[in-house]
Amino acid sequence: MSDRRKACPNFDLRLSMVRQHAINVSGTWFLWVNILFSAFILGRNYFSPGNLAAGPHYPRYLLEVSLVLVLALSSSVIFILRMAPEQQAPWLSKLMRGTIVCLSGLWALCFYVFIASGDVRIVFPFSALLIFTALISLYFDGRVLLSFTLPVWGVILICNFVYPTTLTALNAILYCLMAALFESGRRILRSWFVLAVRREQENADLINQLKLLANRDPLTGVANRRAFQLLLDKEIQRQHQTHAELSLIMLDVDHFKKYNDRYGHQAGDECLIKVVHSIENATRNSQDVVARFGGEEFIMLLPDTSQQQAAMIAERIKMSLQAMALEHKSSPVAPFVTLSQGIASCGAGTSAVQLIAEADAALYQAKAAGRNRWQRYQA
Repeated sequence: MSDRRKACPNFDLRLSMVRQHAINVSGTWFLWVNILFSAFILGRNYFSPGNLAAGPHYPRYLLEVSLVLVLALSSSVIFILRMAPEQQAPWLSKLMRGTIVCLSGLWALCFYVFIASGDVRIVFPFSALLIFTALISLYFDGRVLLSFTLPVWGVILICNFVYPTTLTALNAILYCLMAALFESGRRILRSWFVLAVRREQENADLINQLKLLANRDPLTGVANRRAFQLLLDKEIQRQHQTHAELSLIMLDVDHFKKYNDRYGHQAGDECLIKVVHSIENATRNSQDVVARFGGEEFIMLLPDTSQQQAAMIAERIKMSLQAMALEHKSSPVAPFVTLSQGIASCGAGTSAVQLIAEADAALYQAKAAGRNRWQRYQA
């Protein structure tokens, strides 16, 4: 089980959310059933044959009061659920759970009156219908289901011994068999429910992982070129609408081919990972995006950033990499790994393609000026 939970880390949260939604949906149907049953019992003397009409119940009016409360409570909660502005609000599921507990107490009181008054003809069929209706509606939440069924069962079984003239041992056996059937059905339905939620969450996790893989560079873990392009297009559109500042920094590891030739490709991969860490350390917040643009070429998307602010970030990257001092003895620039950086800012009407081209041109200018430096775009 622990291995399965590791593969599906969001399962518990998902299960809680599905239960919360399910109790609001199926609980509403259960409330309608309560209204139907209580209305039938209140009016059964009007359409029952004379020889089957119910006699007076004792204590007097307790049954009628309980059934009217079932009607009023169920109707009120259905109305609240229908009129609630936020259908997925947590307080709605709490209201439903509290209502089910109250209904359980009222039905237990009704069955007590039936048995105490000797009117046992409808006790078994109605209690069985009510309990199995609760099973259908609430099987996904064992606590809520048992909070409804146990009081009803308890009252009926206790009354079986308190009023032995009205209920026989056979009745008790029937209720025990019904309890066994109920529990086996509850376990089966719950296992199906949990399995369905787990499969759904596993599929959702798999989709998220595929999306992550599709948008991340597998070596460095930063965004890939495809993801960067999508983010850039959104920021360009926002910039055109709000006229917010937007800058790019194009970065390239100086003489990286010579690094691979001297230290090997595996060391080159490790070098790129460390360079990315140095670049990410210079970001200011989650809005700044670092992406791998090519083999040893990276790019930074800097929303709400002027060209001057971008230059300050570029300088921080340069100093951070210098402090890291990754050995590069084959570089004619410095004995450690360095970066050339090109900075461009988005002006009115600048397209994504044009902005990237300007950053690339600034990068070329930085390389032409001797590398290990940053350069603003100059037309």
